[in-house]
Amino acid sequence: MALFNDKIDEKYDDPASAVATSAFSDITDSIIDTHSAVKVLAITVTAQIGALLMFYVSKDKVLEFLEDSENDVWIYGSIVIFVIGFLTAFAVYRLAANKWHHQNSAIFIWLVSIAAGLLNIAIFLVLINFQMK
Repeated sequence: MALFNDKIDEKYDDPASAVATSAFSDITDSIIDTHSAVKVLAITVTAQIGALLMFYVSKDKVLEFLEDSENDVWIYGSIVIFVIGFLTAFAVYRLAANKWHHQNSAIFIWLVSIAAGLLNIAIFLVLINFQMK
């Protein structure tokens, strides 16, 4: 059994990151046509609207939960919010690139998607920190 575990350790230094990287690349690689882009958009836009409604309806409960929780919630929450923004922009960009292909679309899709993910985090930080009247 030790021989088997050594082979696993050699192949994957961190199995959790290998699985996460593989899953993320599988999702981005699967967005190749209109149907797959619309499927991703249906999930991400629904998640985005749900998160915004959660802040709108019960911001005090969300803030109370975030204050009582450990740092893990902030880290994982930020990752989820980033991925929602990233995949939304990635799917929209793939839809647009299928219709209006340009020379550097393979590079710009990643830059635009990363910027959208960071913007999504910024939007939620603004919602958390500022009071709406």
